[in-house]
Amino acid sequence: MNFKIIDKEGIDYSKISGDNNLIHLKNLEGYNSIFGEKICHGCLVVIKFLKIIKINNFLKKKKRLSIKINFKKHVSYNQNIVIKKKNNNYSLIQNNKQVVEIKILNKNDLGKISYKKYYTIGIKKKFIVTDKNKNFINTLIPALNNLTKYVGTINPGKHSMISEININYNNEFNFDRKKTEIFTRQIDKRVPIINNKLLYHNFIIEFKSLKRPILTKKKKNLKKHLIKNIVKLKNNALIIGASQGLGSDVLEMLTYNKKIFKIGSYNKNSFKRKNLKIISCKIDVNKDIKKINSIVQHFSPITIYYFASPKIYFENYLNTKTIKEYKKLFIKIPLDIILKNKDKKISFFYPSTTNINYNHNATYSKIKLSAEKKIKKTCKKFRIPYKIFRFPAINSRQSLSIINNDLPDLIQFFNSNKNLAHKVFL
Repeated sequence: MNFKIIDKEGIDYSKISGDNNLIHLKNLEGYNSIFGEKICHGCLVVIKFLKIIKINNFLKKKKRLSIKINFKKHVSYNQNIVIKKKNNNYSLIQNNKQVVEIKILNKNDLGKISYKKYYTIGIKKKFIVTDKNKNFINTLIPALNNLTKYVGTINPGKHSMISEININYNNEFNFDRKKTEIFTRQIDKRVPIINNKLLYHNFIIEFKSLKRPILTKKKKNLKKHLIKNIVKLKNNALIIGASQGLGSDVLEMLTYNKKIFKIGSYNKNSFKRKNLKIISCKIDVNKDIKKINSIVQHFSPITIYYFASPKIYFENYLNTKTIKEYKKLFIKIPLDIILKNKDKKISFFYPSTTNINYNHNATYSKIKLSAEKKIKKTCKKFRIPYKIFRFPAINSRQSLSIINNDLPDLIQFFNSNKNLAHKVFL
């Protein structure tokens, strides 16, 4: 069995449920998140799954039921979701990864958590269950609709995600049919996990929501010895991927040099230039190599800082599509740029990762290591000045996580490493 959720279904479900969180609707919102793309509503995934397995049939001779749902990873739009079953345990697989784990129990399985805050959300009139259409899935849908609306728009709200849902059905439960009552508590303010309980009709639904980490820029001034190094630079600079992350920080540091031109490229996130010596330029490295070559020709001598990057997954096994994308962006394109401009006055900076040092089995690490070797060999062959530096985890979209969201940005990292400027700037 398999299914998929297309973009239009997400838009329609957003209108039905009231969960209009942009993480489900806007490509740019998803691109800038920890997911790297907009994601499906978790509750919509659950509803479609329960319809496919015909959950109503489970209750023909049962008075109670528990469905425990664990979201292992986000679910993407427009890609097949394969359902694998073992007894009453299910796995939803997307791109060869388990994204959702579901267990169906013939009993209720409720936790023992005390809650503090209390909310109510009314049920839309057309969804209120009557005796004529009373069945499990029709009764459950309005509860899940209010659950996703609550998480996506109320608590935590804009920067939120659902990690677990525990649906407990019991024929003896008799809660209000016209509204959902939601109880909530964040156990520890230092941990972004919120425990919740929803009461509705024949259901008690326990669920965990998370405060999704967001990237915040930290205002820090560069130390004087670093500024002295930067103002000595004579080459103009092309920063590929200058709209965010490391590329954005490098562009910001180079603004201390008022003599050279700084050309910052962006693909999806445009940015404003601060003065005439900063030029912003839309470049998709997958399509616009000729535009890059033209910039190099016009502004030579120039140093090319290559920070183009998709969403990074630090896993040992990745699907073929992702591996192909990584090899193109991290190896083929930078080599193409070097080779097509080898006769011009260029130098080249390539960022790598300390992940190679301690997680060398990860596919990403292997690709970056291969890139290091090939770029080094090519630059040496054509006598092109180059530098390759392995960065640790820096405050950026790539390194955001639930656990570690207080990383230093690049300027803080430079300030704490006196000799770092010589390893990065050419």
